[in-house]
Amino acid sequence: MNDTGNKKREAIACQGGGSHTAFTAGVLKGLLRSEFRQEHEVVALSGTSGGAVCALLVWHNLLGVMRPWRWRISTPSGATTPPQRPTSRS
Repeated sequence: MNDTGNKKREAIACQGGGSHTAFTAGVLKGLLRSEFRQEHEVVALSGTSGGAVCALLVWHNLLGVMRPWRWRISTPSGATTPPQRPTSRS
C-alpha cells in the first residue's frame, strides 16, 4: 500500500507463445495470491496468444465467475459449435 493506505494499481501484460505462456501462468498464479492482492489492485490485464487466455482466466477468477463452461457460438445458419451432425433429409 502507498502512504495514504490505498492499494497500488497494477496493469499486467501477459506474453504468449508455448513455454512463455506456461511461465506467464505460473507468475500470475504467484502474483495473485492473497498477499499480493492485499497491497495491489489489478486494474488491467492484456495478452497475446496464450497470454490472452491467461489474462481471460485471471479476469474470470478475479470477478468470481469461474464455473463450468458450455461453449455455444451461434452461426448465421443457426448451427451451434461444436458442429451439429447433419441430419438425413430423405
